[in-house]
Amino acid sequence: MFNFPLFLDLTGKPVVVIGGGTIASRKISKLTAAGANIVVVAPEVKEEVRALYEKDEIHWVKDVCRPDYLSSAFLIVSASGDPEACRIIKETVHPHQLLNAADDPENGNAAFPASFQEGEYHIAVSTEGHSPSAAKDLKQRLRNLVRDIIVKK
Repeated sequence: MFNFPLFLDLTGKPVVVIGGGTIASRKISKLTAAGANIVVVAPEVKEEVRALYEKDEIHWVKDVCRPDYLSSAFLIVSASGDPEACRIIKETVHPHQLLNAADDPENGNAAFPASFQEGEYHIAVSTEGHSPSAAKDLKQRLRNLVRDIIVKK
């Protein structure tokens, strides 16, 4: 599925998240921490997303997915679970745009791996979507190992 690991600087980059539910909320949290310029497109959002909007940390378009919302995005996150939104995204996304399709993985070209940062180490683990729980478990084991290494320095 994915054949090249890559770390990105998303500071100030335009990111559009389609959806406002649990999965979208997790992705938005990671993107906010990375300094992305986030626009959430969803009729309704989880309370955590609404709180970010009220603190002016993200923009929220209270609407359904439309092609116009996608055109200027560096990264699109599809996390609405809506088949119509998936269709619009699939038909609209440009080859130069990154697409994390949490709700339509076959059409995505970018993944959010399980990751952590300890000191100067930033480590990511992926099972290419086959077992998120195994990736999460391995991430925690690696985090403990890296912490042990840092302490021994």
